[in-house]
Formats: sequence, structure tokens, C-alpha cells
Amino acid sequence: MAGRKKKQKRPLAPGVVPPPKRVRRRPSPELSPRAVRRTAWLVGFTPVPVIGLLAIATDPDYQVLCTIPAFLVFTAGVIGLGFIRARGWVIWPAVLLGVLLMVLPTASIRAQITAHRGVETAVVVTGAHSSKDRSGRVSWVCDIRRADGQPLPHGTVGGFGCSGRSDVGTTMNVLVDPQGWAPPAPLDDDLAFRGSGVWVSAAAAVLWSLLTLVAARRTLREPTAGAGQNSDRWRARTS
Repeated sequence: MAGRKKKQKRPLAPGVVPPPKRVRRRPSPELSPRAVRRTAWLVGFTPVPVIGLLAIATDPDYQVLCTIPAFLVFTAGVIGLGFIRARGWVIWPAVLLGVLLMVLPTASIRAQITAHRGVETAVVVTGAHSSKDRSGRVSWVCDIRRADGQPLPHGTVGGFGCSGRSDVGTTMNVLVDPQGWAPPAPLDDDLAFRGSGVWVSAAAAVLWSLLTLVAARRTLREPTAGAGQNSDRWRARTS
């Protein structure tokens, strides 16, 4: 037995490609039912801090400061939803709802503030700046100041209120928030349409929470969840 040689594999014939080696994948760890419920509660409330931060971002002074944490919270919510339900179609609707929650609140809340508190004010255009997007479309942003010389928070206006450098030196009327929270908006801006995004954001938040609830219930109904529950009970008895 000591002198027995190890069996060697036969060499492959010339021109024969060896088959690829199988990679053994470790199974992803399953969450216990208690961890699924806790994670579902946290993920289900993700839209609350996201919309809250983006509501503060309606003031341009806090836009960058609040948008980045809102994106991080949204990313953590998607990752948490992936822990709850790693399989199936859950992630793609969550990403779509998350995009709506990241895009709509700031612009729609600004429109609501301007529509309810905006005062028509005469301003003078002092400068114009252009920028191009990826499609080559040129957009303009104009620097403005009040015609009566009073201070104007967030002295810029874009969209249809600024069409180019030819506007420099001209006087026009814009809607100004007296409290200085929302930036000025042109008179021809469709504030009613933009403001309706508040209701779309609320609907997206509710759908996100319902999606999280459905994902958690489907996970808890699987046999692995029952096995995890039995292991939790066994640990509780032995501790």
C-alpha cells in the first residue's frame, strides 16, 4: 500500500481543448425572518428621508449638499431590497421608482412654492451663459437683478426666460419668492404641470413601500425562511 503509485490522468489527444473548470459558487447567505422584517421596515421608509432631503434642496444654496445624501440613502435602499429579495423582478421596479423619487421632488416643490408665493417682479438681465448637453442642445442661463435695486436671492433664471446674450440689458418680469427659498421663474413657465410632480412623487413613495412589503412576504413564505426561523428558535432555547 505504501508503494502504490497515484493514478495519473491520460494526456489529451493533440488538438483537443480541455474543458473549462467548473467554478464552485458559494451560496449567498440567507437572512433570518427577523432580519428580513427589520430590513423591510428600514427599506420601506427610504422615500421619507429622500423626499425630505430633496425638499430642502429646493433652495439652490442647499441643492448639492442635500442631493448627494439623498442619492446615498436611495442606493442603500436598493441594496437593502436586494438583501430582502435577491431573486425575481423586484429590483427593476425599485430602480424605476427610485429614479422618479430622485428627479421629481425638487423641481415640483419649487413649482409649488413659486405658484403659491411668487410675486411678479421686474428684473434686468446682466449676463448670459450657455451650456451644451450630450445631444448638442444649447441652453441659456441669465444673471438678473431687480430693477428697483433691492437684493434678489438666487439671481439667475433659465428656460424660456433667457434666450441668449441678446437679452443682456433688457428688462423683463419674473416670479420671485419673497422669502428667497425658491429661485426666480419665468412667467411662461408651466408651474401647474411641474407642480403635479408632487403627487407623482407621493405615489412613487407608496408604491416603493408596497413593493418592499411584497418582496418581504414572498421571501418569508419560502422554505429557507422557515428553516431560518427554526434555527432562531433552536438558538433561543440553547442560549
